[in-house]
Amino acid sequence: MASANKLTLFIVIFMLLGILSGAAIHAYAGQTTITAWSENITLLTDVFLRLIKMVIAPLVFSTLTVGIMRLGETATIGRVGGKAMVWFITSSILSILVGLVIVTLEHPGAGLNLAIPKESVDTGLAVSGMSLKGFLTHTIPTSITEAMSNNEILQIVVFSMFFGIAGASLGEKFNAPLVAALNVVSHIMLKVTGYVMYVAPLAIFAAISSVIASQGWGSCLITPRLSADTMSRFC
Repeated sequence: MASANKLTLFIVIFMLLGILSGAAIHAYAGQTTITAWSENITLLTDVFLRLIKMVIAPLVFSTLTVGIMRLGETATIGRVGGKAMVWFITSSILSILVGLVIVTLEHPGAGLNLAIPKESVDTGLAVSGMSLKGFLTHTIPTSITEAMSNNEILQIVVFSMFFGIAGASLGEKFNAPLVAALNVVSHIMLKVTGYVMYVAPLAIFAAISSVIASQGWGSCLITPRLSADTMSRFC
């Protein structure tokens, strides 16, 4: 069996185990045990998410830079970049529209009975509106190391584009060693990503088990019902 198929199988198995364990804890354990389980088991999910964040910056920088440098001429880079930008904008608009339609029709999360925090609670999120000036300024990194440490993907992409175009303009004679080195880095990061994905089944188990243990079977049944309702509206 291929590695990808094995991973998919393990994800399904651990998802079912998460449902069963969460349901059992919700049904038979006391409130103290449920709270402790829900809070502590999510450590696996947090570890997985941090591992994902760990590989993003070097993976994006190395693969994007190598791809741009290998295109060679700046004219070719411009054509490919223009097409990529059109696809990016189009897919972004479509994803936003799909999200708005689903939220408007289905009101996801309405059946979870989650407590609404008070207005005075500090969420730690920036709630100020984003202006066009602020957005455009935010896309330009003041430091590539800062952008990587904060996982500012758009800033990393912008720097990688400048770096790759500048490297391509020097010609193959000068950029070949760097392309080879970054190509090795990209392959290493892809390998690391593969290792990280081995943790995915445990993360899924922890996330599902935690939610069902605290919320019960209802949280497990809401998503399929919403999906069925959505499909029935469009079919």
